[in-house]
Amino acid sequence: MKKLFLLLAITVSTTIFANNSRPADVVKSEIRTEIIKLLGNANFNVENDLTADVEFMINNKGEVIVLTVDTKNSDVETYVKNKLNYRLITNKFIVKGKIYKMPLKLVKA
Repeated sequence: MKKLFLLLAITVSTTIFANNSRPADVVKSEIRTEIIKLLGNANFNVENDLTADVEFMINNKGEVIVLTVDTKNSDVETYVKNKLNYRLITNKFIVKGKIYKMPLKLVKA
């Protein structure tokens, strides 16, 4: 009976603490906002609207590690990697080691 009560207490306490975090959509939105700020304005001319899918993860130090930039334009790939690799993300709720995928769109100015 004591073992059953202990198991129930552990289950209830982990459920309570697990619900104490932010929703995943809010965290993703905040991360996206930080990534956009880090990217800033492109330092090359964009002749047409361009798209890219960026896969990255956050290491234990809170730094962005760009894994892939899926685009047909090599300038975009180089720009994204140079601007994001090893830059700090300040969001405390991010899951370190998780792979995030973010679509990017560069528009002609």
